Amino acid sequence: MVLPTDPNYHAARQVFSQEFQVLPQLIVYCEVFEDVRHCLKFAERHKFWAITRSGGHSTAGYSVICDMVIDLSRMNYVVVDAVAKRAVIGAGATFGHINAVLNGYRLHMPGGACEDVAIAGYMQGGGYGFTSREYGMNCDNLIDATVMLADGSIVLASETVNKDLFWAIRGGTGNNFGVVLQATYQLHDLWKIWGFGLLWPIEHAPAALVELQKNYMTKGAADQLGYMVIVTAQQGKNVMLMRGTYHGTRDEGMAALASLLATKGVQLQVDMFDTYLAVNRYIVDKPFPIPDVPNSVMEDKQSAYVSRPLSLKDWQKIMNRFAQSPCPWGWFVIEPYGGQINRVRKGENAFVHRDVMMNTFYGLFWRTPEEKGPYEQFLDDFMKLYAPYCNGHSYQNYPRREQKDFAKAYWGDYYSSLVAIKNKYDPHDVFHYQQAVALKGGGRKPPLVPPTPGPIVREAYSTGD
Repeated sequence: MVLPTDPNYHAARQVFSQEFQVLPQLIVYCEVFEDVRHCLKFAERHKFWAITRSGGHSTAGYSVICDMVIDLSRMNYVVVDAVAKRAVIGAGATFGHINAVLNGYRLHMPGGACEDVAIAGYMQGGGYGFTSREYGMNCDNLIDATVMLADGSIVLASETVNKDLFWAIRGGTGNNFGVVLQATYQLHDLWKIWGFGLLWPIEHAPAALVELQKNYMTKGAADQLGYMVIVTAQQGKNVMLMRGTYHGTRDEGMAALASLLATKGVQLQVDMFDTYLAVNRYIVDKPFPIPDVPNSVMEDKQSAYVSRPLSLKDWQKIMNRFAQSPCPWGWFVIEPYGGQINRVRKGENAFVHRDVMMNTFYGLFWRTPEEKGPYEQFLDDFMKLYAPYCNGHSYQNYPRREQKDFAKAYWGDYYSSLVAIKNKYDPHDVFHYQQAVALKGGGRKPPLVPPTPGPIVREAYSTGD
């Protein structure tokens, strides 16, 4: 337990983004389920607003903006059943730890490129990574979750028990329905893969993006290909980078990229065949870190989904606007969809973004308060120019406080279902934050996925055996 008077308080309260300097009254590091129950009872008794934190990577700082932080980072176990190809993972386990453990079994589950991100928040927002085109979003691989409700009771959420809660936590985001304590995942065989990095001078980016849309997103590309595209500055020059993986040999990967490698100006920057663990660690940091920013910076970014291909002229307009940024550390990122992400049946879970070509975001970094104003203004101006190309939705794992109509942006037509399930599992709105699912506001439209009839099934949680 950490109080404001403790010498390590400021380190304990700090989350990933230094933009959010919040002073909670109490931070509690939980190690077992019972610790979480005590925290919820304490918060109720003292009328504290409590929020759970697993990795602290909320881009809007929502894992610390409260009176009491319930920190789950010490619940970081990874228990693997190599025969069944399953793993029971504690809420606070980060992908650096998870990938290292799974590497020993030559097994895998989709995860993010950032190793500091923890499982609980990531999964509940969907969870995108290099292998999502082959294996789906992280939440699509969930078998069950152990969840503590506001009254301290523990429930199992799965396809057979508390099905509505299971539906909601897979895309409905964290701090809405209960505290996810641990998750059971289906794993996949994966060990060595090909990792690659491409670079284009910025003037050749629009043509390369047209080729990517044509053959490397929802059409053409093999599921084994996963990547991200980053428009940013390296060594003072704007460039377009592509960092990715191919589940196969180097020759198979090179063949899969053949038409892209034929585009004008392309350079092969990274070329490695190694374990997923090694490749994932290397490709976003070499030969330069992505993004290449100074220490102790603050960040803001806005996500936007795109459902249709853009023309060469469209991309030229976007790249020209990017070049006008006053910020030397901006980045425009593309995360392609397609493959298994888009094959998941609509309504299978609360992750609604299944009919898109790509998620994108534009982000800026700054060091001083004087830089923040003009940089954020440019971010807003950039998104106004970009908005006509987008479908009006945003990735809920990249929240922004200024997001307009966040319920529609993050969940679309699924929001009424989430409201109904929220009323069943958290009727007193114990779990809430600025962009949480509300007890009201679902609209007149009936829920697409109404709550499962009957009472909540309690005390039926997974033990990991």
